[in-house]
Amino acid sequence: MKKWTAFLLCLLLSLAIWLTYNLSQSHTDIVSVEVMAESNIEGRAARSSDAVIMAARCTASGFRLMGISLRRGVRVVRFSEEDMVHREGDYYSISASQLLRYGPEIYGDGVKVEAFLFDRASFRFISETNKRVPVRPVNLLGFHSQYMQRSPLAVSPDSVTVYGPAEILARVNEIYTSTISLSDIRSNMHGEARLDVPSGVRLSVDKVEYSLEVTRFVEMKTTLPITVRNVPAGVTLSVFPSVANVSYRCVFPLVNDPTGVVGCYVDYEEFTGSINGRCVVRHDALPNGVISCTVSPEVVDCVERL
Repeated sequence: MKKWTAFLLCLLLSLAIWLTYNLSQSHTDIVSVEVMAESNIEGRAARSSDAVIMAARCTASGFRLMGISLRRGVRVVRFSEEDMVHREGDYYSISASQLLRYGPEIYGDGVKVEAFLFDRASFRFISETNKRVPVRPVNLLGFHSQYMQRSPLAVSPDSVTVYGPAEILARVNEIYTSTISLSDIRSNMHGEARLDVPSGVRLSVDKVEYSLEVTRFVEMKTTLPITVRNVPAGVTLSVFPSVANVSYRCVFPLVNDPTGVVGCYVDYEEFTGSINGRCVVRHDALPNGVISCTVSPEVVDCVERL
């Protein structure tokens, strides 16, 4: 009896070793997985309303192939909207050749898809109420001495699609980024910022890229007379005060000296439209290399004499 017991134990052990070895080897077989698609298709739901059974000839260890065949439930796979082709109505499809790139997401790591048993897979993405709104960057910027931004902080994309009930969308006119906080800035900056999502809606993207063009500057100051322009013949327009303190910020090293090139003036046509005779002091177009120009005072009193 003991001999039979020992024999059976040896037989079971040998079978287990053989089975383990065999399942550890690479095998090729046809496996099927039920897939529901997610994608960022403009104007459409984020997830398909149906699932598709994807059958493919795959190569993997016996253990992995067995695991796939025993797995139940639907696997959710995110596909790039660029790979989804509109067919008709609410249906979008993706070709079998493009699906090869999604093999790990569909069947799992360690599985090589040799070929799908179909030409393309189609999913239904129903339309959703949506609107396009601009993205407003919220920023807190601190610059190193003699450094400044050359243009406003830019974000890409500069607008997003918002999905949700019509009554909520009516109140959403722009989307804000989380605060972009940068300090001691002395070079061009770029990065990513998450978007603040209003309650009850979904956004086409959850983050944006930002970029900030920065330059070193040199400041130049001068005093200029305030002239008048577009004054008709026979009319004199006097300006008080008659001079302005002007400060230029120029790219370092200096490309163009703006002193003597940029003038300050008051426009007579603006004076005729004013109620109290006060006009904004304006300046000529800035030459290349001049970032900004500030004029003090910004507003002057004007008196007309015939």
